[in-house]
Amino acid sequence: MRIKKRLDRALYNFICTFHYYPNWPSKIDFNQIEYAKELEKCIEDNFDYTIEKYGTVPPVYTGRQDIILD
Repeated sequence: MRIKKRLDRALYNFICTFHYYPNWPSKIDFNQIEYAKELEKCIEDNFDYTIEKYGTVPPVYTGRQDIILD
């Protein structure tokens, strides 16, 4: 129970910091504690390490969309 709680908290903080969802490890039985530590390190350093390691693709913000009414 504690492992899931730590991972949930780290994932929530990651999403609040970077405003997107990181990719997960490809193995089904990955070490959740290590993954939570990696997410916490990303938050502390303010740099997303999951981009290189897990292939996370951050969204591209193009600004406010223009609405054209005919």
